[in-house]
Amino acid sequence: MTGNVPNRVTVRIMDEDYVVKGKAKPEYIQRLGQHVDAVMAEIRKNNPCLSTTQVAILAAINIAADFYRVKEDYEELLELLKDEEPEQQRGGGP
Repeated sequence: MTGNVPNRVTVRIMDEDYVVKGKAKPEYIQRLGQHVDAVMAEIRKNNPCLSTTQVAILAAINIAADFYRVKEDYEELLELLKDEEPEQQRGGGP
């Protein structure tokens, strides 16, 4: 997913263009921008009186909440797999 040379990719978020510089593939950076735009558009649709800054902060909180939810699920899954490993070594079945 990453390369050695930073890419400069223009992403459009809330009808504004932003140049993002990163080592990820341009397509990946575009997908990230599209996701941020979609989250912000949904918030703006439900709360049309909010400023762009307020929409951005709420979007950041929503995206962070999604991230931590997935992270917690991943850690729980790792624990389940770790707990099953000794059973399989003892010859226990599924």
